[in-house]
Amino acid sequence: MMNNSTTGNSGKVSTSILIISGILLLICFSLITYISPEFADSISLIDRPVLALVGILIFAGLIFLFTIFKLPKVDLVKKQILWVIGIGIVLRLLMLFTAPILEDDYFRYLWDGAVTANLINPYEYSPEEVLNKEGVPEELVALAEESGDIIHRINHPQIRTIYPPVAQAFFAVSYALDSWNLTTWKIILIIMDLATLSLIFSALGILKLPTSYLIIYWWNPLLLKEIFNSGHLDVLVFPFVLSALIAATQNRYIRSSLTLIIGLGIKLWPAFLLPIIIRPIISKPKQLLFVLVIAAISIGALFLPIYLSGLDASSGFIAYGQSWQNNDSAFRILVYISELGLNLFGYETFHKYTVARFIVIALIAIWILYVAFGKAFRNADLFSKSLYIIAFAFLVSPTQFPWYYTWLIPLLAIKPRFSLLLLTALLPLYYLRYYFEPRGQLEIFTNIIIWIEFVPVWLFLIWEWRKGATLKASSS
Repeated sequence: MMNNSTTGNSGKVSTSILIISGILLLICFSLITYISPEFADSISLIDRPVLALVGILIFAGLIFLFTIFKLPKVDLVKKQILWVIGIGIVLRLLMLFTAPILEDDYFRYLWDGAVTANLINPYEYSPEEVLNKEGVPEELVALAEESGDIIHRINHPQIRTIYPPVAQAFFAVSYALDSWNLTTWKIILIIMDLATLSLIFSALGILKLPTSYLIIYWWNPLLLKEIFNSGHLDVLVFPFVLSALIAATQNRYIRSSLTLIIGLGIKLWPAFLLPIIIRPIISKPKQLLFVLVIAAISIGALFLPIYLSGLDASSGFIAYGQSWQNNDSAFRILVYISELGLNLFGYETFHKYTVARFIVIALIAIWILYVAFGKAFRNADLFSKSLYIIAFAFLVSPTQFPWYYTWLIPLLAIKPRFSLLLLTALLPLYYLRYYFEPRGQLEIFTNIIIWIEFVPVWLFLIWEWRKGATLKASSS
C-alpha cells in the first residue's frame, strides 16, 4: 500500500499527464480541422497535404501511447474523469463538421439510406444500374436525381452494396432525420459511441479494472479520425459486441447470442465471436441446441434480402470476398507461399490469391477453435479471448484498413496489449498511399511502407508471447 504522500504525488503526476496530453491532442485535431479544406475534391491529389496529415496523426498516436503507459493504472477521481470525457467530446466535435479526408465510403451510406427508407431492397440494384436506368424502378431514378452529386461519387458503383441489413436500418434513420446530410449521420455515430463508452465503463467495473483504461478508447486518435472525420460506420457494432460479452459473463447466453447477431447485421466480423459465446454451454446439449436454432433463424432472417437479390459477381459480398486486397502484410506472405506451392505442383499461379484466401479462412477457423476450446474457459476470459480472435482475423486479413483496426479498440480498453495498441501510431502510414500514388511511386508504399506499419507489431507480439507480457491493472 502506498502512503498518503505517495498517493498524493501519484495523483498530481496523473493529473499533469492528463492535462498536458489532452491539450496536445486538442492542438493536433485543431490542426487536422485547419488543413481539412485542403483535401477538397477540387484540389488535385498531388497537391493535398498528405504528409502533414500523416505526421499529425502519428504524433497524436505517440501522445496517446505515452499517456496510457505513463498514467498509473488506477481509478481516476471525478475531476480527472470529467476532464477525460470533456476532452474526448471536444475532439469529436472538432471532427464532426470536417469533410472526410481521403475517404468516400459515406456516399454509399447516404445512398443506401435513401433506398432503404423508400422501402426498396438496397441489394437489388447497383448505383451504376440506377445511373444507366437499366430496368430499375422509377423511384430509384427519382432518388438519384434528388441525391445530386452523391450517387455519382460512390466508389465501385458497379457493385451492389456490401452493408448488412441492420446497418441499412441505421442509414435509413439518418435519411429519415435529414436526407443526404453527413453531419446527421455523424451524430448517430456519436450517440453509438457514447453508448460504447458507457458499456466499457460497465465492463471495467464488472472485471474490477481501473477507470484509467477508458482513455484507450475515448482518446484514441485513429478512432477519432476514422469514425468522426471519415464517417465510417464501424462504431455502430461496438455496443452490440460489448453488450453480448457482458451478458455472457452473466450467464445470459440467449440474450448474448441474439445481441451479437444484431451486431453481425452491421458488420460480419462479430460472427467470429459466436463460438466464444456458446463455449460455456457446450456441455448442456438442450440449451446449446436452443441457442444454435435461434441463432440460425435470426441470421437467416437477417440475410434473406441479400440472398433473394442474388449472389453473383455484382454482389458486394461476393466481390469483397473474392478480390478485395489493400494494405495487407501477412496476407502478402501467404500469397507468396501459395504461388510457390502452385508452381511446385504444376498449377497456374493466377490461382494464388484464391488459395491464399482459403488459407486465411482455415487459419482463422483453427485459431477460433484453439482460443475457444483449447484451454479451460472462464467467463472472465471472454474479453481477452475475443480480442485474440479479432486481432488475429485483422492481422491475417487481405484488407487491413485503419478503420478495421477500430474493431479492436473497445476490447483493448478492457484488455490492453502494447503490441496491438502500437498500431494507433503506425496505421496512419496507410495514408502515404495517397502521397506516393499520384507521383507514380506506389511501389514505395506497397514494398516498404506496409512493412513499416506491421513488422513492429508482429515483433512485439512474438516478444509478448515469449515473455508472457501483458498489461496488468496493477503494473505501476
